[in-house]
Amino acid sequence: MAKSGLEEFREVLADFKSVTAWTAKAAVAAPFADFVLQVGAPWPPGVPVITSIVELITLICVFHFWFGKSHKQLTRMMGIFLVVLCVSFFGHLYLLDTYTFVNPASSKRYAKGFVVLPNVQLLIPGEFKSPEEVLSKSEYKEEDVWTAGSITAARLTLLAVWLTLFASLSGLIGTFIMAQRRKIVKAPAGRRRPKNKPAVPASAPAAPIEPSRKIG
Repeated sequence: MAKSGLEEFREVLADFKSVTAWTAKAAVAAPFADFVLQVGAPWPPGVPVITSIVELITLICVFHFWFGKSHKQLTRMMGIFLVVLCVSFFGHLYLLDTYTFVNPASSKRYAKGFVVLPNVQLLIPGEFKSPEEVLSKSEYKEEDVWTAGSITAARLTLLAVWLTLFASLSGLIGTFIMAQRRKIVKAPAGRRRPKNKPAVPASAPAAPIEPSRKIG
């Protein structure tokens, strides 16, 4: 009976000996480190849980829709996932540095906006040098510095790039596992029969021996 993609996915989850299987499980659990590191998307609450669910869904889709793909096709998809992973990683670092801030009172990260309120804009650069300086004087309330629409847009962009980062990581690991499981182990060269060497024909049956005649 043919095995389905979801059955192969269950085998990977149930495998506690394979390094690749443990890699997939570690990738799904990795977002929970953000509870300590605070480097993920700052909104909404529970981003690590959402990220792990997205990773799990990505793995399920990879095993289901690409189950019949060849090793060559899976290798090509690994390259695509790797490019997306690198782009989203550096994109997230840029957004994290440009459009987020940490409240010193709570040590939590929040998203900035990119459109300053008109009344705040009048104070720059006369009384304040930058919106960030206004933010520090307003008890780190982002809604007092930037428009609500720009803050929401920044939050959604950060969340989208963060989820793309981990979805591509999950897809890369999933395709790698499938490619390794489809790898054909070739026989050692010494055991192969040369292509041009003809097979040794079977020996012909020996002719029956006639009984000796008696001399009269």
